[in-house]
Amino acid sequence: MNRSAPANSLELAQLLRRIIFVLAIIIFAFFPQPAAAREPLERRLLRTIQIGAPQDITVAEIQRIAENPNSKYIDNILARSALLVLQQDNPKLTPYNELLDNVLNNLVPDSNAFPTLPALPDFHGKETVFTMVYAMVMSGNQEQVTGVLEKHLLTGGKYKQAVVISALRNIGTPRAVGLIQKYAEAGQESNLAQTAIADEDYPVLFEMHDRWNMIPPAARNRDNLRSIVQSGCDQRAAMAAYWLGFFAPSIDPNKEVADLQALEAIIHKNTPDCEMMEHVIALKSLALRSPKSVAYWNRLARQTSNVWERHQIVINAWGRFGRKFAPAALDLLKIEPSQYIQWELLNGNLQTRQDYVYRDYWDIWIPVNILVPMEFPEGGRRPPQPKMDEADLNALLKWLESGARPKDPWVYNHMLYHLADFVSGNDTHRLLLFFNAHPERAKNYWIIENLTDPAALPLLKYWATLPAPPDQLEDLKSLIARLDNRNHRNSPATTPCCEATEICLLDHLTHAEPPSPFEIHSEKDAQAWLHSTSPAAADFKIAYSDDSKRSATVTFKSGFDQHWEFIYDCWRRTDPVAITSR
Repeated sequence: MNRSAPANSLELAQLLRRIIFVLAIIIFAFFPQPAAAREPLERRLLRTIQIGAPQDITVAEIQRIAENPNSKYIDNILARSALLVLQQDNPKLTPYNELLDNVLNNLVPDSNAFPTLPALPDFHGKETVFTMVYAMVMSGNQEQVTGVLEKHLLTGGKYKQAVVISALRNIGTPRAVGLIQKYAEAGQESNLAQTAIADEDYPVLFEMHDRWNMIPPAARNRDNLRSIVQSGCDQRAAMAAYWLGFFAPSIDPNKEVADLQALEAIIHKNTPDCEMMEHVIALKSLALRSPKSVAYWNRLARQTSNVWERHQIVINAWGRFGRKFAPAALDLLKIEPSQYIQWELLNGNLQTRQDYVYRDYWDIWIPVNILVPMEFPEGGRRPPQPKMDEADLNALLKWLESGARPKDPWVYNHMLYHLADFVSGNDTHRLLLFFNAHPERAKNYWIIENLTDPAALPLLKYWATLPAPPDQLEDLKSLIARLDNRNHRNSPATTPCCEATEICLLDHLTHAEPPSPFEIHSEKDAQAWLHSTSPAAADFKIAYSDDSKRSATVTFKSGFDQHWEFIYDCWRRTDPVAITSR
């Protein structure tokens, strides 16, 4: 049976709904909810430094942090840096130059003075130095900061000097570059200085300072900067693009898309007012704001003809994706014509395939000298003997075996040089095949000086009998002496294990025997040695004849069998051939 509500009940329900609706509007209008959680303090301070305008923090709040003796060390430094850029530094506090001196005096790899910050991942000592240098340049103190860095250029450890050289190169003034040139003549690490001079990362800081006031600080908000970027492409739009890159992703998805599209539009625009410098700035900001994808940066690198723009694209990809970019970088290395970018592609592969950080997020903003991540990797201290996973080593060797090469001979030489650190067994033969085919092998024995596998001795001793420049022959003989000495040491690591396990049986089957008295006397002998191999696990199958798995028949691909038993506390061959030969 249908029943209808009384008219007065319906009217009451409708009235209640209207009251609730009106109350909701009032609450929304007069008590707005926060759009998003407030960013961590360090993020807001850093962005204030980068943009030169307070970011969700007041000058008074920054001053309280700077003046509070209980503030965290990094918070104090960021607050002081922000005040400096805002032209609000307190003269009663420790002079800013002394703060930078103190940071430089504490600058060592993995220093506890710069602990990991959840708000700023991977922001450590060198990033602190670069930020302080940035603050001094953008506040008009580039000559003062150059003087501070000059004092530290020849003091302290190699790591500090490397960071100081990078900081001077980032400043980019004639005086700063001149100090690097002097260091190259007088310092112990001239290669580091020469590489820094050759590293032309744009834009340098003094160029940004010269354009700093094109947009007043009060106008450096996200919406206004986007509007300027969208209006065209010139120096003013480039500065707007630069600052737009420092903002966090917008909570409004439409505005976020608009920001990224505005930056991409500059990258693809080519006019007399929109050239390399504007493109590089937009590329930096795009990567700071969005990781995009490996495929995106790979495609953009292939489409971009300008070398400096391609260089920034490669740094963006490493900084955002690390070792995930390594396969694509290896493909790019085949076709990259510029030695400058070939180094980035090769070194990134070598570093990330050892599980080290090569370029990180902060390199997108202010990059470090290319040799710093090679010699002082962020992923941890280098072991006494470099290590690379077999799959990664195989990927690099297969790339060479496919006929691929870096186009620059010097880069190719260094690729072989670094791979020599990792090879052993069959991989030693694979690497030496490439070196044997080197058109100037006798002039470049330094390339293989990192070899550690004594199995290479027969070939090395043969090469030592051939004509070569005296210095290279000396390098070769030193390598032979070192490997000979290693070969005669009775290291437990060179003896197969003796346990009743398949792992130990495999160790016996694939174990490289000490070099035999076999000698190489001709190129024919050398080629035979180079193309010989030791057994690998894929070359045979193991079948056990007992439940305890202590008696096994090993069938090789070539068709013959071996019989092994675990007797007398170790695995031993028990087939008639082995017994007869004892």
